Amino acid sequence: MSNTGKIATSFISAVFLLFSAGMSAQKQLLSHDQIFSLRQTHNPVEVVKWVDNNSFILSQWGEKRNLSLFKIKNKEQIPIKEDELKQYLPEQVGKLEFQSGNISYNGELIVSGNNRNPVLSPDSVYIAYTRDNDLYAVRISDKKEFRLTDDGSDVILNGYASWAYMEEILGRYTHFKAFWWSPDSKKIAFFRTDDSNVPLFSITDSRGLHGYIETMRYPKSGDNNPEVKIGFADPEGKNTIVWADFDPKNEQYFGRPLWTPSGKNVWIQWLNRGQDNYKLFDVDPLTGKKTEIYHESQKAWIDADKDDRVHFLSNGNGAIIVSDKSGYSHLYLHSQDGALINPITQGEFTVLDIIRIDEKNKTVYFTCFKDNIGCTDFYKVSFDGKNLQRLSFGNYTHRISLSPDAKYFVSVYSNTLTPPATALYNTKGKLVAELGNSRNEENEIYEWATTEFVTVKSDDGKYDLPMRVIRPVNMEKGKKYPVLIHVYGGPAAINVRQGWSTGSMSNWYAYEGLVQVAIDHRGSLHFGKRGQDEMHRNLGKVEVMDYSTCVKWLVENAQVDPERVCINGFSYGGYITCYSLVRAPKVFTHGIAGGSVTDWMLYDAPYTERFMDHPEENPEGYKQSSVLTHAGNLKGKLLLTHGLIDENVHVQNTFQLVSELEDKNKYFDLVIYPSNRHGYGGAKASHFRNLQIKFIYEHLLKKPVPEKLKKQMSIE
Repeated sequence: MSNTGKIATSFISAVFLLFSAGMSAQKQLLSHDQIFSLRQTHNPVEVVKWVDNNSFILSQWGEKRNLSLFKIKNKEQIPIKEDELKQYLPEQVGKLEFQSGNISYNGELIVSGNNRNPVLSPDSVYIAYTRDNDLYAVRISDKKEFRLTDDGSDVILNGYASWAYMEEILGRYTHFKAFWWSPDSKKIAFFRTDDSNVPLFSITDSRGLHGYIETMRYPKSGDNNPEVKIGFADPEGKNTIVWADFDPKNEQYFGRPLWTPSGKNVWIQWLNRGQDNYKLFDVDPLTGKKTEIYHESQKAWIDADKDDRVHFLSNGNGAIIVSDKSGYSHLYLHSQDGALINPITQGEFTVLDIIRIDEKNKTVYFTCFKDNIGCTDFYKVSFDGKNLQRLSFGNYTHRISLSPDAKYFVSVYSNTLTPPATALYNTKGKLVAELGNSRNEENEIYEWATTEFVTVKSDDGKYDLPMRVIRPVNMEKGKKYPVLIHVYGGPAAINVRQGWSTGSMSNWYAYEGLVQVAIDHRGSLHFGKRGQDEMHRNLGKVEVMDYSTCVKWLVENAQVDPERVCINGFSYGGYITCYSLVRAPKVFTHGIAGGSVTDWMLYDAPYTERFMDHPEENPEGYKQSSVLTHAGNLKGKLLLTHGLIDENVHVQNTFQLVSELEDKNKYFDLVIYPSNRHGYGGAKASHFRNLQIKFIYEHLLKKPVPEKLKKQMSIE
């Protein structure tokens, strides 16, 4: 067996597969109709809310939602009605409503117009928002409006983020909001963005008689970025705006401003354009004066968009800072002046999320990848880094709900072989009560598709690459089967977890004879920053190398037909799909690519330069990572799709690849979705789904789409 055939499979997986092989003959095969009409599992039992330290509300959906109150002391579970739920929830002080630009509070219209992103002040006295790229606040009691800035325009944005900042630093969930209330409601920090020097990009659509054109400020790799100033305004505009002491002309990025708990100071996150040099500055909002309190540099990059990097402790007792400078994401205790006190977590594992910081007992509760690859575990550790203890159990992925006093937690846990179950534990690790599971025993008489979690040793022996494999039902010995591989593949992304996953189409394809696979490469979240760093300056290289290794294992060990290997992905996954077909054409024979980046010169500067550096610093890396460079290598069958007005990955990416393929006399399929952006909606989404089904049947399964599936999916 070659080194690609070395595999580590968990004991439980091996036992289950042996057991299922012996039992499969006793189970009934599903009919086509049953695949879509029957449910293999029920919805899991979930925690709605902890009522107090010793009771919580549980919910499970069936034909309707079933609610119950669980009391820990006597393990009593009391059914409650939906309309009784509100008595267990805290009363809302006030309700902010926003519709069509109009802002209401407690059912009363406060301000109308073209307003964006209303945010209630912490003391519920004001609402801040933006209008026409200026920042406003309104006093709720008398509806008096205060205009805090007055120079908003198509290129000057006050409290409203430019596209590049929203997409790559602040996050899509912000909806372009770029202002932040202080905890004491006395100040609003905001970005003033100048997009004047950012190049315009034109987007055209085919709609209407004369077509449609829109323009946006979009910095491609190497272009000028937005210039950002950080201002501080009081909500009634009584004082002149104070500007933080940064030169907006510098090549830099700013992360989300972090108000200290007292509201007297704000920590400003700063990154150089190369995104390998990160600083925290303590800024006085009354003067704008800044003091550097933290500095971190790395050889590859530091994520600009990490939203939970700093966790303040109360009463000026410092902060817990998250950093992956060691090669793994870990927690570090710092004083209020930024000085390192001590590491809290250390080792070759990745901290995922902080669940709770218990300052009284100086304990942090967090989730991590540590004990079993692909499994999310729950841990606690003391502030001094001692007493690290695993609280979760088994070879499962856990979703945690912790009690207010941190003495109990509820876990919804599962793995590839175990549907979600829910249990109550204390934080000493002892089981208190089983709360329910999602098994559907009535339907366990049927042969459902099973998911196998395996790991494959990378070619260089450094990594155990995780895969989820759904094999066809009733495989015939010696027969070769087509494989469909779903990927995303971006740095720190993750497709493969040891959690329960099932669906109608997965079962349908398993009955049709399709092997279905998800793969994560060395740059995924499983392997920390050390794996991601291997992607630096040459995107695509290690991804395709590791995916190819896994395909070779599938051919040798899973009866996969090497002539029918299809890779499928969208956005970065579209890039990897295209890149795989032109860089490893002997491995990947088919591809379905949507919204694809085809050349990193065509994508935005903050994201691309984070991983690739500036084009002038890495011309060969940009050249080799481009699908266009290698287009002449295409041998397989490639289906390209793109939204015509995609504002994220511009359709020019696909059109430039189309031109290269045509010039190289290469053939492909192309589907464009007019009036659609990065992700297709409505009828276009249904068309794209059915397009993929047709592709899979024609090229992988090599037979017509069954009439029952045509009817189910409305396929013509």
